[in-house]
Amino acid sequence: MTDPFADIIACRHAIRRHRDAKGDDRCWLDDYFVWALIPGSFPVPTDVPPMEEAMDMCRAYYKLRRADAADAQPANAVHDPAKWDADLETMDDAQLQAELARLHAAVRQHRDNACKPLTPDDDRALYAALPEQVTADFRLPPPHEFLGEGKAPNAGCPSFWRSHAGCKTRRHNLHKWGPCDDERV
Repeated sequence: MTDPFADIIACRHAIRRHRDAKGDDRCWLDDYFVWALIPGSFPVPTDVPPMEEAMDMCRAYYKLRRADAADAQPANAVHDPAKWDADLETMDDAQLQAELARLHAAVRQHRDNACKPLTPDDDRALYAALPEQVTADFRLPPPHEFLGEGKAPNAGCPSFWRSHAGCKTRRHNLHKWGPCDDERV
């Protein structure tokens, strides 16, 4: 039997990591790490796709999931991370189970919406499941930096994909820049 408290914390942490990524740390691959919380989801990729396929995904992400300005913070947003999970302290087991089910439903909805191109609105709906109501910053670097070589070799999608070319393992950790050299990825 699992621990609902620990499962809630893990789920919230994954959603927060997705929400709090900024600039060219925002990536379509991040979706998989959130979806992995739901049994039967698409597996987290461990193979590097062909460069053109990967760049097609990056271009689609840039076109569909960016915004020109950060979302405004609502008046009720809680900015102190130490308070983000305070609601769990007073929940009994039934309430914890209900909260976990609610979070899983939000993740499942986000995952199931991936059958169409995802937009910031899909991400906003996912983030709304968090109690702190902190909003995301969907701004991305200019195209020549995000999709091109403007800040190569330390930033940009092409540089990221090339960083995995020299990996010593067949299973890649695509949540980090390469090269991957640890067989335990």
